[in-house]
Amino acid sequence: MDIASIGGIALALIGILAGMMVEGGSIAQITQPTAAMIVIGGTLGAVMLQFPMNIFLAAIKAAAKVFLHKGSNGEATLAQIVAFANKARRSGIVSLDADLSSVSDPFLRQALMLAVDGTEPAEVRKIMQLELDNKSEIEEKSLPSSRPPAATPPPSASSARSSDSSRS
Repeated sequence: MDIASIGGIALALIGILAGMMVEGGSIAQITQPTAAMIVIGGTLGAVMLQFPMNIFLAAIKAAAKVFLHKGSNGEATLAQIVAFANKARRSGIVSLDADLSSVSDPFLRQALMLAVDGTEPAEVRKIMQLELDNKSEIEEKSLPSSRPPAATPPPSASSARSSDSSRS
């Protein structure tokens, strides 16, 4: 779990408890399991009502990733890239072909495969940027938007309103 996730939960809980104590309430008022069931169940029900099941499940999976994500070790990846650069400089870029099976990161492996195959550096950069853009687009489409579909008025209704207002 990311330190920001832990900090965010802690900050939210401290804010809620401090607000309750400032207003003279007791902690027992917000620690009732019945109230939690009503709030959580009602929230989940409202979200399920507003969005299709596939989007709801994708959002649950994305929320779970926030807390269960195993962060990548950036320093180890950087060290691996430096080692590959040194090997390529000494023995040539084709010598990295033997090391491709040891690369666990699929993004890095794809970039190395393109480089070993003789793809121009500018083309490797373009291809890998497209890969990142595609991944971002897929993630955006799989999560619900900030505005539910039911909240968007149909185009004919908004155009009818604007034509009515121009007549008066």
